[in-house]
Amino acid sequence: MAASTLLSIIFKLVRAALKWLVIIIIGLVLLVVGAYGVYRMLSMWTYETDLMEHDKPYGGGDIRIHDRQVIVFKPIGPEFKFKPAAELKNPEVAEFAEDWMNHYEEVRNRASVRLLRGDMDKGVHRIFEKPGQNGAWWLSPDWKTIYVSTDWTNFKLPNGPDGYGQRWHTLWKSIDGGQSWQQLEWPEHVQPGQPLFMPDGKRGYLVADGMRIWRTFDGGQSWQEITLPSWVNQQLTGHPSGNGLLPMIKDSRATFSAFDLADDGTLRVAFYVRKAKLAAGIGDVIESTLLYRIPLSASQDELARQWMQPEIVLQQQSVIDIKMSHDGSLNLITLLGKLKPEKVAETQQRPAAYIQWKDGKENYRHQFDEHVIPGALFVGPQDQLVLAGESLNAKQTSSDSIILISTDRGQAWKETDDGMAYAWYYEADKNRIWKYQYRSLYWRKLNQ
Repeated sequence: MAASTLLSIIFKLVRAALKWLVIIIIGLVLLVVGAYGVYRMLSMWTYETDLMEHDKPYGGGDIRIHDRQVIVFKPIGPEFKFKPAAELKNPEVAEFAEDWMNHYEEVRNRASVRLLRGDMDKGVHRIFEKPGQNGAWWLSPDWKTIYVSTDWTNFKLPNGPDGYGQRWHTLWKSIDGGQSWQQLEWPEHVQPGQPLFMPDGKRGYLVADGMRIWRTFDGGQSWQEITLPSWVNQQLTGHPSGNGLLPMIKDSRATFSAFDLADDGTLRVAFYVRKAKLAAGIGDVIESTLLYRIPLSASQDELARQWMQPEIVLQQQSVIDIKMSHDGSLNLITLLGKLKPEKVAETQQRPAAYIQWKDGKENYRHQFDEHVIPGALFVGPQDQLVLAGESLNAKQTSSDSIILISTDRGQAWKETDDGMAYAWYYEADKNRIWKYQYRSLYWRKLNQ
Protein backbone atom coordinates (compact mmCIF):
# COMPACT_ATOMS: atom_id res chain seq x y z
CA MET A 1 0.00 0.00 0.00
CA ALA A 2 2.79 2.39 0.92
CA ALA A 3 4.67 1.50 -2.26
CA SER A 4 1.53 2.15 -4.35
CA THR A 5 1.06 5.53 -2.72
CA LEU A 6 4.70 6.40 -3.28
CA LEU A 7 4.48 5.45 -6.97
CA SER A 8 1.31 7.53 -7.31
CA ILE A 9 3.05 10.54 -5.80
CA ILE A 10 6.09 10.08 -8.04
CA PHE A 11 3.82 9.76 -11.13
CA LYS A 12 1.98 12.99 -10.26
CA LEU A 13 5.26 14.79 -9.70
CA VAL A 14 6.64 13.61 -13.04
CA ARG A 15 3.40 14.57 -14.83
CA ALA A 16 3.45 18.02 -13.23
CA ALA A 17 7.13 18.43 -14.15
CA LEU A 18 6.42 17.43 -17.75
CA LYS A 19 3.48 19.87 -17.89
CA TRP A 20 5.64 22.75 -16.72
CA LEU A 21 8.43 21.66 -19.06
CA VAL A 22 6.02 21.82 -22.02
CA ILE A 23 4.81 25.26 -20.89
CA ILE A 24 8.39 26.50 -20.56
CA ILE A 25 9.30 25.13 -24.01
CA ILE A 26 6.24 26.76 -25.62
CA GLY A 27 7.07 30.00 -23.84
CA LEU A 28 10.64 29.92 -25.07
CA VAL A 29 9.45 29.22 -28.62
CA LEU A 30 7.04 32.15 -28.49
CA LEU A 31 9.73 34.37 -27.04
CA VAL A 32 12.16 33.43 -29.80
CA VAL A 33 9.52 33.92 -32.51
CA GLY A 34 8.53 37.29 -31.05
CA ALA A 35 12.13 38.41 -30.70
CA TYR A 36 12.82 37.35 -34.28
CA GLY A 37 9.79 39.32 -35.49
CA VAL A 38 10.97 42.43 -33.66
CA TYR A 39 14.48 41.88 -35.00
CA ARG A 40 13.16 41.57 -38.56
CA MET A 41 11.13 44.78 -38.26
CA LEU A 42 14.00 46.73 -36.72
CA SER A 43 16.67 45.28 -38.99
CA MET A 44 14.72 46.38 -42.09
CA TRP A 45 15.33 50.02 -41.21
CA THR A 46 18.55 51.98 -41.16
CA TYR A 47 18.68 54.93 -38.77
CA GLU A 48 19.85 58.06 -40.59
CA THR A 49 19.48 61.07 -38.30
CA ASP A 50 17.26 62.96 -35.86
CA LEU A 51 15.01 65.57 -37.48
CA MET A 52 12.67 68.39 -36.37
CA GLU A 53 13.59 67.79 -32.73
CA HIS A 54 13.45 71.56 -32.13
CA ASP A 55 10.19 72.25 -34.00
CA LYS A 56 7.31 72.09 -31.54
CA PRO A 57 4.75 70.73 -31.21
CA TYR A 58 6.18 67.47 -32.49
CA GLY A 59 4.46 65.73 -35.38
CA GLY A 60 4.87 64.48 -38.89
CA GLY A 61 3.57 65.65 -42.21
CA ASP A 62 4.28 65.21 -45.90
CA ILE A 63 8.02 64.73 -46.46
CA ARG A 64 10.32 64.92 -49.52
CA ILE A 65 13.94 63.79 -49.68
CA HIS A 66 16.61 64.27 -52.34
CA ASP A 67 20.12 63.09 -51.56
CA ARG A 68 20.52 64.62 -48.09
CA GLN A 69 18.09 67.51 -48.63
CA VAL A 70 14.79 67.41 -46.74
CA ILE A 71 11.57 69.42 -46.95
CA VAL A 72 8.50 68.80 -44.79
CA PHE A 73 4.93 70.10 -45.17
CA LYS A 74 3.52 70.19 -41.64
CA PRO A 75 -0.03 71.30 -40.73
CA ILE A 76 0.05 71.39 -36.92
CA GLY A 77 -1.84 72.68 -33.90
CA PRO A 78 -0.43 75.11 -31.32
CA GLU A 79 2.06 74.15 -28.63
CA PHE A 80 0.68 73.57 -25.15
CA LYS A 81 2.59 74.72 -22.08
CA PHE A 82 1.92 74.15 -18.39
CA LYS A 83 2.29 76.37 -15.35
CA PRO A 84 5.29 75.77 -13.09
CA ALA A 85 4.56 73.90 -9.85
CA ALA A 86 4.82 77.08 -7.76
CA GLU A 87 1.84 78.63 -9.60
CA LEU A 88 -0.56 75.66 -9.36
CA LYS A 89 -3.75 75.96 -7.32
CA ASN A 90 -3.52 72.27 -6.54
CA PRO A 91 0.00 70.80 -6.70
CA GLU A 92 -1.46 67.46 -7.86
CA VAL A 93 -3.42 68.92 -10.80
CA ALA A 94 -1.62 70.28 -13.89
CA GLU A 95 -2.81 73.59 -15.37
CA PHE A 96 -2.28 75.12 -18.78
CA ALA A 97 -0.05 78.18 -18.86
CA GLU A 98 -2.66 80.32 -20.70
CA ASP A 99 -6.46 80.32 -20.54
CA TRP A 100 -7.03 79.89 -24.31
CA MET A 101 -5.53 76.40 -24.08
CA ASN A 102 -8.67 75.29 -22.23
CA HIS A 103 -11.04 76.24 -25.10
CA TYR A 104 -11.51 74.10 -28.20
CA GLU A 105 -12.34 77.00 -30.54
CA GLU A 106 -9.27 78.96 -29.48
CA VAL A 107 -7.02 75.94 -29.89
CA ARG A 108 -8.35 75.12 -33.37
CA ASN A 109 -8.03 78.73 -34.50
CA ARG A 110 -4.32 78.74 -33.63
CA ALA A 111 -3.42 75.88 -35.98
CA SER A 112 -0.86 76.65 -38.70
CA VAL A 113 0.49 75.32 -41.97
CA ARG A 114 4.29 75.09 -42.00
CA LEU A 115 7.07 74.20 -44.39
CA LEU A 116 10.48 73.22 -43.03
CA ARG A 117 13.60 72.83 -45.15
CA GLY A 118 17.22 71.87 -44.59
CA ASP A 119 19.47 68.85 -44.72
CA MET A 120 20.18 65.75 -42.65
CA ASP A 121 23.47 67.12 -41.33
CA LYS A 122 22.48 70.62 -40.16
CA GLY A 123 18.78 70.04 -39.53
CA VAL A 124 15.68 71.80 -40.89
CA HIS A 125 14.14 75.20 -40.17
CA ARG A 126 10.83 76.89 -41.00
CA ILE A 127 10.62 78.60 -44.37
CA PHE A 128 6.83 79.16 -44.37
CA GLU A 129 4.09 79.46 -41.74
CA LYS A 130 0.53 80.75 -42.12
CA PRO A 131 -2.71 80.21 -40.17
CA GLY A 132 -4.65 77.16 -41.28
CA GLN A 133 -6.04 73.85 -40.10
CA ASN A 134 -5.48 72.33 -43.54
CA GLY A 135 -3.55 73.00 -46.70
CA ALA A 136 -1.86 71.49 -49.73
CA TRP A 137 1.42 71.97 -51.58
CA TRP A 138 3.41 71.17 -54.71
CA LEU A 139 7.20 71.06 -55.14
CA SER A 140 9.01 71.22 -58.49
CA PRO A 141 11.55 68.49 -59.38
CA ASP A 142 14.42 71.00 -59.00
CA TRP A 143 13.06 72.08 -55.58
CA LYS A 144 12.94 75.74 -56.63
CA THR A 145 9.23 76.35 -57.25
CA ILE A 146 6.75 75.74 -54.43
CA TYR A 147 3.01 76.35 -54.30
CA VAL A 148 1.09 76.29 -51.00
CA SER A 149 -2.65 76.65 -50.41
CA THR A 150 -4.04 77.26 -46.92
CA ASP A 151 -7.48 76.58 -45.45
CA TRP A 152 -8.36 78.37 -42.19
CA THR A 153 -11.74 77.99 -40.48
CA ASN A 154 -12.79 80.44 -37.76
CA PHE A 155 -14.26 78.11 -35.14
CA LYS A 156 -15.54 81.03 -33.10
CA LEU A 157 -18.07 81.92 -35.82
CA PRO A 158 -21.31 80.04 -36.61
CA ASN A 159 -21.53 77.91 -39.74
CA GLY A 160 -22.44 79.59 -43.00
CA PRO A 161 -25.78 79.14 -44.82
CA ASP A 162 -24.54 75.93 -46.51
CA GLY A 163 -23.78 74.30 -43.15
CA TYR A 164 -20.02 74.59 -43.49
CA GLY A 165 -17.78 76.59 -41.20
CA GLN A 166 -16.72 80.04 -42.35
CA ARG A 167 -13.37 79.57 -44.05
CA TRP A 168 -10.63 81.79 -45.47
CA HIS A 169 -8.12 80.66 -48.07
CA THR A 170 -4.79 81.86 -49.42
CA LEU A 171 -2.49 80.77 -52.24
CA TRP A 172 1.29 81.27 -52.12
CA LYS A 173 4.23 80.76 -54.46
CA SER A 174 8.03 80.71 -54.15
CA ILE A 175 10.50 80.45 -57.03
CA ASP A 176 13.67 80.41 -54.93
CA GLY A 177 13.09 77.28 -52.85
CA GLY A 178 11.20 79.03 -50.09
CA GLN A 179 13.56 81.94 -49.37
CA SER A 180 10.87 84.44 -50.41
CA TRP A 181 7.13 84.14 -51.03
CA GLN A 182 4.51 85.84 -53.18
CA GLN A 183 0.83 85.73 -52.26
CA LEU A 184 -1.09 85.07 -55.46
CA GLU A 185 -4.40 86.79 -56.10
CA TRP A 186 -7.18 84.44 -55.07
CA PRO A 187 -10.76 84.87 -53.73
CA GLU A 188 -10.43 84.43 -49.97
CA HIS A 189 -13.67 82.45 -49.61
CA VAL A 190 -12.96 80.01 -52.46
CA GLN A 191 -10.93 76.92 -51.66
CA PRO A 192 -7.98 76.58 -54.09
CA GLY A 193 -7.40 72.92 -53.17
CA GLN A 194 -4.45 70.85 -54.39
CA PRO A 195 -1.84 72.45 -56.70
CA LEU A 196 -0.64 70.16 -59.51
CA PHE A 197 1.97 71.43 -61.98
CA MET A 198 4.23 70.46 -64.83
CA PRO A 199 7.96 70.43 -63.99
CA ASP A 200 8.36 74.04 -65.24
CA GLY A 201 6.08 75.25 -62.43
CA LYS A 202 4.13 77.45 -64.85
CA ARG A 203 1.53 75.15 -66.40
CA GLY A 204 -0.77 73.40 -63.99
CA TYR A 205 -4.05 72.99 -62.14
CA LEU A 206 -5.84 73.49 -58.87
CA VAL A 207 -8.24 70.68 -57.92
CA ALA A 208 -10.65 71.50 -55.08
CA ASP A 209 -13.71 70.32 -53.17
CA GLY A 210 -17.05 71.02 -54.76
CA MET A 211 -15.84 69.40 -58.02
CA ARG A 212 -13.92 72.49 -59.10
CA ILE A 213 -10.84 72.70 -61.34
CA TRP A 214 -8.76 75.69 -62.47
CA ARG A 215 -5.78 75.76 -64.81
CA THR A 216 -2.98 78.24 -65.42
CA PHE A 217 -0.36 78.73 -68.10
CA ASP A 218 1.54 81.60 -66.46
CA GLY A 219 2.58 80.31 -63.05
CA GLY A 220 -0.61 81.24 -61.22
CA GLN A 221 -0.81 84.89 -62.30
CA SER A 222 -4.16 84.10 -63.93
CA TRP A 223 -6.53 81.14 -63.66
CA GLN A 224 -9.20 79.71 -65.94
CA GLU A 225 -11.92 77.59 -64.34
CA ILE A 226 -12.78 74.37 -66.15
CA THR A 227 -16.56 74.18 -66.07
CA LEU A 228 -18.08 70.82 -65.20
CA PRO A 229 -21.69 69.97 -66.04
CA SER A 230 -24.12 70.33 -63.14
CA TRP A 231 -24.94 66.61 -63.04
CA VAL A 232 -21.44 65.64 -61.80
CA ASN A 233 -22.06 67.22 -58.37
CA GLN A 234 -24.46 64.66 -56.96
CA GLN A 235 -24.32 65.79 -53.33
CA LEU A 236 -22.10 63.02 -52.02
CA THR A 237 -20.33 63.14 -48.69
CA GLY A 238 -16.85 64.64 -48.61
CA HIS A 239 -15.06 61.30 -48.93
CA PRO A 240 -16.77 59.08 -51.54
CA SER A 241 -13.91 56.59 -51.11
CA GLY A 242 -15.36 55.69 -47.73
CA ASN A 243 -12.05 56.43 -45.97
CA GLY A 244 -13.58 59.01 -43.69
CA LEU A 245 -16.82 60.81 -42.91
CA LEU A 246 -17.94 64.41 -42.80
CA PRO A 247 -20.87 65.60 -40.66
CA MET A 248 -24.14 65.18 -42.50
CA ILE A 249 -24.84 68.78 -43.40
CA LYS A 250 -26.92 70.67 -45.86
CA ASP A 251 -25.65 70.65 -49.45
CA SER A 252 -22.63 68.39 -48.85
CA ARG A 253 -19.93 69.24 -51.35
CA ALA A 254 -19.01 66.42 -53.68
CA THR A 255 -15.33 65.78 -54.23
CA PHE A 256 -13.20 63.96 -56.75
CA SER A 257 -12.36 60.55 -55.32
CA ALA A 258 -8.98 60.56 -57.12
CA PHE A 259 -6.90 62.73 -59.45
CA ASP A 260 -3.43 62.68 -60.99
CA LEU A 261 -1.34 64.82 -63.33
CA ALA A 262 0.75 62.79 -65.80
CA ASP A 263 4.14 63.85 -67.14
CA ASP A 264 2.57 64.87 -70.48
CA GLY A 265 0.25 67.37 -68.77
CA THR A 266 -2.85 65.19 -68.86
CA LEU A 267 -5.03 65.56 -65.78
CA ARG A 268 -7.15 62.58 -64.83
CA VAL A 269 -10.04 62.91 -62.37
CA ALA A 270 -12.45 60.31 -61.05
CA PHE A 271 -15.76 60.66 -59.23
CA TYR A 272 -18.71 58.47 -58.26
CA VAL A 273 -22.22 59.03 -59.62
CA ARG A 274 -25.52 57.52 -58.62
CA LYS A 275 -26.97 57.89 -62.09
CA ALA A 276 -25.94 59.63 -65.32
CA LYS A 277 -26.94 59.66 -68.97
CA LEU A 278 -23.82 59.70 -71.14
CA ALA A 279 -23.02 59.66 -74.85
CA ALA A 280 -24.32 57.07 -77.30
CA GLY A 281 -22.47 53.83 -76.91
CA ILE A 282 -22.32 54.29 -73.14
CA GLY A 283 -25.86 55.34 -72.31
CA ASP A 284 -27.24 55.29 -68.80
CA VAL A 285 -24.88 54.38 -65.97
CA ILE A 286 -25.81 53.81 -62.34
CA GLU A 287 -23.67 53.50 -59.19
CA SER A 288 -20.40 53.90 -61.08
CA THR A 289 -17.10 55.74 -61.03
CA LEU A 290 -16.37 57.85 -64.11
CA LEU A 291 -12.73 58.57 -64.93
CA TYR A 292 -11.83 61.39 -67.34
CA ARG A 293 -8.74 62.36 -69.28
CA ILE A 294 -8.26 66.17 -69.54
CA PRO A 295 -5.46 67.39 -71.85
CA LEU A 296 -3.84 70.62 -70.68
CA SER A 297 -4.42 72.29 -74.05
CA ALA A 298 -8.09 71.27 -74.46
CA SER A 299 -10.51 74.12 -75.09
CA GLN A 300 -13.66 74.67 -73.04
CA ASP A 301 -15.78 73.51 -75.99
CA GLU A 302 -13.75 70.31 -76.28
CA LEU A 303 -14.07 69.70 -72.56
CA ALA A 304 -17.83 70.32 -72.61
CA ARG A 305 -18.22 67.44 -75.07
CA GLN A 306 -15.70 65.27 -73.26
CA TRP A 307 -17.74 65.06 -70.04
CA MET A 308 -20.22 62.88 -71.94
CA GLN A 309 -17.45 60.45 -72.94
CA PRO A 310 -15.41 59.24 -69.93
CA GLU A 311 -12.22 57.32 -70.50
CA ILE A 312 -13.25 54.59 -68.03
CA VAL A 313 -16.52 53.52 -66.40
CA LEU A 314 -16.25 51.19 -63.39
CA GLN A 315 -19.54 49.90 -62.02
CA GLN A 316 -20.00 49.70 -58.25
CA GLN A 317 -16.42 50.73 -57.50
CA SER A 318 -14.76 53.85 -56.09
CA VAL A 319 -11.36 54.82 -57.51
CA ILE A 320 -9.14 56.23 -54.75
CA ASP A 321 -5.81 56.58 -56.61
CA ILE A 322 -4.57 56.85 -60.19
CA LYS A 323 -0.99 56.53 -61.42
CA MET A 324 0.41 56.10 -64.93
CA SER A 325 3.18 53.61 -65.75
CA HIS A 326 6.03 54.37 -68.12
CA ASP A 327 4.36 52.28 -70.86
CA GLY A 328 1.20 54.40 -70.74
CA SER A 329 -0.97 51.93 -68.83
CA LEU A 330 -3.00 53.15 -65.87
CA ASN A 331 -2.70 51.76 -62.35
CA LEU A 332 -5.89 52.13 -60.34
CA ILE A 333 -6.62 51.45 -56.68
CA THR A 334 -10.32 50.89 -56.04
CA LEU A 335 -12.79 50.05 -53.30
CA LEU A 336 -15.25 47.40 -54.43
CA GLY A 337 -19.00 47.57 -53.99
CA LYS A 338 -21.71 50.20 -54.18
CA LEU A 339 -21.19 53.37 -52.18
CA LYS A 340 -23.54 53.64 -49.22
CA PRO A 341 -26.26 56.33 -49.27
CA GLU A 342 -25.05 59.75 -48.16
CA LYS A 343 -26.74 59.57 -44.75
CA VAL A 344 -25.51 56.07 -43.92
CA ALA A 345 -22.05 55.78 -42.37
CA GLU A 346 -19.75 53.21 -43.97
CA THR A 347 -19.09 51.18 -40.86
CA GLN A 348 -17.98 48.12 -42.78
CA GLN A 349 -14.73 48.33 -44.68
CA ARG A 350 -15.08 47.72 -48.42
CA PRO A 351 -12.56 45.32 -50.02
CA ALA A 352 -9.82 46.95 -52.08
CA ALA A 353 -8.38 46.00 -55.46
CA TYR A 354 -5.65 46.92 -57.93
CA ILE A 355 -6.60 47.29 -61.61
CA GLN A 356 -4.24 47.64 -64.56
CA TRP A 357 -5.97 49.45 -67.44
CA LYS A 358 -4.26 49.25 -70.82
CA ASP A 359 -5.28 49.90 -74.43
CA GLY A 360 -8.80 50.94 -73.40
CA LYS A 361 -9.65 47.87 -71.31
CA GLU A 362 -9.01 46.19 -68.00
CA ASN A 363 -5.89 44.09 -68.43
CA TYR A 364 -5.50 42.65 -64.95
CA ARG A 365 -7.13 42.79 -61.51
CA HIS A 366 -5.86 41.81 -58.07
CA GLN A 367 -8.09 41.87 -55.00
CA PHE A 368 -6.31 42.53 -51.72
CA ASP A 369 -6.96 40.69 -48.48
CA GLU A 370 -9.84 42.01 -46.40
CA HIS A 371 -7.59 43.60 -43.77
CA VAL A 372 -5.90 45.96 -46.29
CA ILE A 373 -6.95 49.63 -46.22
CA PRO A 374 -5.20 51.20 -49.24
CA GLY A 375 -3.60 54.63 -49.24
CA ALA A 376 -1.34 56.28 -51.81
CA LEU A 377 0.12 54.40 -54.79
CA PHE A 378 3.61 55.10 -56.22
CA VAL A 379 5.33 53.87 -59.38
CA GLY A 380 9.06 53.11 -59.35
CA PRO A 381 11.67 53.53 -62.11
CA GLN A 382 11.16 49.95 -63.36
CA ASP A 383 7.39 50.18 -62.90
CA GLN A 384 7.52 48.74 -59.41
CA LEU A 385 4.26 49.42 -57.61
CA VAL A 386 4.45 50.61 -54.01
CA LEU A 387 1.19 50.95 -52.08
CA ALA A 388 1.16 52.60 -48.66
CA GLY A 389 -1.73 51.54 -46.49
CA GLU A 390 -3.02 50.26 -43.21
CA SER A 391 -4.00 46.86 -41.87
CA LEU A 392 -7.14 46.47 -39.78
CA ASN A 393 -8.70 43.15 -38.80
CA ALA A 394 -12.16 42.74 -37.31
CA LYS A 395 -10.71 42.17 -33.82
CA GLN A 396 -8.39 45.20 -33.94
CA THR A 397 -9.30 48.55 -32.41
CA SER A 398 -6.44 50.41 -34.18
CA SER A 399 -4.69 49.86 -37.49
CA ASP A 400 -1.06 49.11 -38.34
CA SER A 401 0.94 50.83 -41.10
CA ILE A 402 1.83 48.49 -43.95
CA ILE A 403 3.53 48.62 -47.35
CA LEU A 404 2.55 46.42 -50.29
CA ILE A 405 5.02 46.03 -53.15
CA SER A 406 4.61 44.45 -56.57
CA THR A 407 7.49 43.87 -58.99
CA ASP A 408 5.43 42.06 -61.65
CA ARG A 409 2.98 44.83 -62.63
CA GLY A 410 0.44 44.10 -59.94
CA GLN A 411 0.03 40.35 -60.21
CA ALA A 412 1.62 39.52 -56.85
CA TRP A 413 2.04 41.76 -53.82
CA LYS A 414 4.40 41.41 -50.86
CA GLU A 415 3.18 42.94 -47.61
CA THR A 416 5.43 44.26 -44.84
CA ASP A 417 4.55 45.84 -41.50
CA ASP A 418 6.42 49.15 -41.24
CA GLY A 419 5.33 50.02 -37.73
CA MET A 420 4.32 53.53 -36.70
CA ALA A 421 5.32 56.46 -38.93
CA TYR A 422 4.59 60.19 -38.55
CA ALA A 423 5.69 60.77 -42.15
CA TRP A 424 6.48 58.45 -45.05
CA TYR A 425 8.12 58.91 -48.47
CA TYR A 426 9.01 56.68 -51.42
CA GLU A 427 12.26 57.87 -53.05
CA ALA A 428 11.63 56.45 -56.52
CA ASP A 429 15.01 57.12 -58.16
CA LYS A 430 16.79 55.14 -55.43
CA ASN A 431 13.92 52.71 -54.85
CA ARG A 432 13.84 53.11 -51.09
CA ILE A 433 11.36 54.10 -48.41
CA TRP A 434 11.87 56.72 -45.74
CA LYS A 435 9.89 57.05 -42.55
CA TYR A 436 9.90 59.66 -39.80
CA GLN A 437 9.16 58.33 -36.33
CA TYR A 438 9.75 59.76 -32.85
CA ARG A 439 11.89 62.63 -34.21
CA SER A 440 14.14 60.19 -36.09
CA LEU A 441 14.51 59.47 -39.80
CA TYR A 442 14.92 55.91 -41.08
CA TRP A 443 15.19 54.31 -44.52
CA ARG A 444 15.11 50.89 -46.10
CA LYS A 445 15.89 49.65 -49.60
CA LEU A 446 13.21 47.81 -51.53
CA ASN A 447 13.98 44.54 -53.25
CA GLN A 448 13.94 44.65 -57.04
